[in-house]
Amino acid sequence: MMFFVPLIAVLCAPRVLLCRRAEPLPSARIRDVLRGSRVILAGITLTLAAEWISVFVRDISVQWNGATRLQIGMLVVMSGLDLGGILAVRRAGLPRPGGEPSLRIDPDWLGDLLGFVDTWGRRLGTAGRVALWVEGLADRHLLARIRRHPLWTALAVCAVFGAGVGVNQGQREGYGGPVTVLAVLLLTVGMFGLLVAAGDYLGIVRSSSPWHGPARRVVDAAVITSVGMFVPFALRNGLWWLVGSDSSAAGLSQLVALLAISVLVIFATAYAAETALHLHSEPRPA
Repeated sequence: MMFFVPLIAVLCAPRVLLCRRAEPLPSARIRDVLRGSRVILAGITLTLAAEWISVFVRDISVQWNGATRLQIGMLVVMSGLDLGGILAVRRAGLPRPGGEPSLRIDPDWLGDLLGFVDTWGRRLGTAGRVALWVEGLADRHLLARIRRHPLWTALAVCAVFGAGVGVNQGQREGYGGPVTVLAVLLLTVGMFGLLVAAGDYLGIVRSSSPWHGPARRVVDAAVITSVGMFVPFALRNGLWWLVGSDSSAAGLSQLVALLAISVLVIFATAYAAETALHLHSEPRPA
């Protein structure tokens, strides 16, 4: 979350700066900004909930001291701020689509990013002209490909993130090669699941060729699995029996086996549920 929440905030910043009183404002932009606030608050709330659990379910052999009480006091303050943010966003609600037909276009984050660069690039002189030139190149050669292949783009970005953070963590904490590889994979998969789920909810990229039917269900099941696998990973000390081991004897091979079982169960359950509910069925021809 310490990477995901700032990332979503950065992605939402250009959209916030494009909300200007003197210009027509698509309702989709307001809706996506408020949704971005919800995603950020959800990430913060989950993190704070985990911190509170660690307060109440603590190791009795560890003695609290002044620093511990200060940390709990800061946790109380952050929880209060988080609650205030949740109530503020709840009061705001989400706008309904409406207005003139010309304002009903739903811009995605990529389109708003180009609009942001265009708006501010014209005000910055030489630096602005360079930004506009880069924007033109990106619009012609990059953004169309991203819209055609948003999932592969997200996976590539998350792989770079996972490799950078995972290798750095492995070097700093003295992991061996196999453990470092596992850390890279977990970071890549976890960020992929969060980014794709949030991206679909926020409209970061609106694909030019959306998927339907079994292919879409596979994508949904993969995203759910990417995030859901971290639940058994976090609770692994109580699940070692699934691989015939315990917390004192389990090693890397047992952890990989536990994660593999979890992946298969979560994926199969998610796919079967969407199939039974007939979600994302092929659209009928007009």
